Amino acid sequence: MKTLIAAVMVFTPGLAVAQTTGAGAVNSATPTTPSAKMKSPKPICRKEDVTGSFFPARTCHTKEEWAAIDAANAKNAERISAARNTSGHM
Repeated sequence: MKTLIAAVMVFTPGLAVAQTTGAGAVNSATPTTPSAKMKSPKPICRKEDVTGSFFPARTCHTKEEWAAIDAANAKNAERISAARNTSGHM
């Protein structure tokens, strides 16, 4: 197992400590670490009622995804409300 880890460390280019440029100068490169990587947005979870079940379902999306879902739901509610008002049925 230790030899596998050593082989991965030797052959992984992302872990290089120094890198030369075309002029022959040496630039220090920071090793790639999980904390240095860009973190994904934190998911926001909501509980939604499921028809035919006593247990709510948990749905998780990012803040931007929830904004898009809420906008689509509002648009659909408005469309249904307008269709009901113009259909002549009361």
